[in-house]
Amino acid sequence: MPTITYMGPFYRIGAVDGPGDAFRGVPREVTQEWLDQWRNWLTAKHWKIEGDTVDEGNDGIPDAGWSRKDILSWLEGYDVKMVGYVSKKAALEMVDKVLNPKKEEDE
Repeated sequence: MPTITYMGPFYRIGAVDGPGDAFRGVPREVTQEWLDQWRNWLTAKHWKIEGDTVDEGNDGIPDAGWSRKDILSWLEGYDVKMVGYVSKKAALEMVDKVLNPKKEEDE
């Protein structure tokens, strides 16, 4: 789930919609749907956004817009075993292998 943290000049600001007032430096979780709806209001100057996932095709399949953490979570759902550190690029290659497995040809 995405996390937003107000980093602006005031100690507290009123909520736009939903999760209540925001206090400077206090992170809070929001849904991806909420973040997508209010993204334009959350300026980079005053807000830190973490864990944001932008699904380019809006199809639930990991792509370059997804965070590394979310891609790895998706792969775990398909029982993909990972050893050591897996970069975002390598994780996206693993997604491709899950979605497009190579057929073994009979000899």
